[in-house]
Amino acid sequence: MTPELRKEASELQLHKRGIRINVQLHVIEADEEVRLRSESELAQRLIGLWAVSQAAHSGHYVELHHFLQAHDLMHVLSAEESSFLHDYAEGSELNDHRVQAFQNRLHAFHFLAWCAGLLDKIDLSNKPILTDKILSYFPALNALNHVQGAPDILVQIKSALKARRKDVIMDWADLLYRLHWSVRHAQLNHKPCPGNINPEMVREWHQAVNWMCNYDDENNWDKVSTETTA
Repeated sequence: MTPELRKEASELQLHKRGIRINVQLHVIEADEEVRLRSESELAQRLIGLWAVSQAAHSGHYVELHHFLQAHDLMHVLSAEESSFLHDYAEGSELNDHRVQAFQNRLHAFHFLAWCAGLLDKIDLSNKPILTDKILSYFPALNALNHVQGAPDILVQIKSALKARRKDVIMDWADLLYRLHWSVRHAQLNHKPCPGNINPEMVREWHQAVNWMCNYDDENNWDKVSTETTA
């Protein structure tokens, strides 16, 4: 699909949902101009997002921090993620806003799990995503201290990956770019989020898909752009 046809398809989807469209937004890159992340990069990013989002939701900061250290996996975390996990593992006072931000990374984890073929389907509804299948590839939180002899988690995740086709991921890259503009437009005008869609999910998915597509050749997860300027 050409970038122009992909733009039209995304705008039609948004129009059918009654979501405001900015026709001035440019087309995104053509498929042949994009290099998707490798399966190794994807597996490492999934482990990082799993660790921080599960820590934020469960409070198992010490256990998850120790698990990553024990398995020589601290390098899979971004600088912000490493600081978050380290600070709270060391007993720093919890900050609700910071914890919520990392709880939201569960959305990015879901999107990349779909890109990796570990999740069968994603959509823009507010229905909760059933994560049992995804989490089955990761150690149980109540057993983190007993997995030293378990198979290498990175090898285990990589062996389970069945990455999605580039054109399917690019469809989402285009749609999320335009949808995120609509979400931000509503927020700036103090209006409800369009289409009854979770705005935090849109932001996290947009960052995840831009990372997946190597947007701006940015390798630092913390700096991956979610710009929506025309």
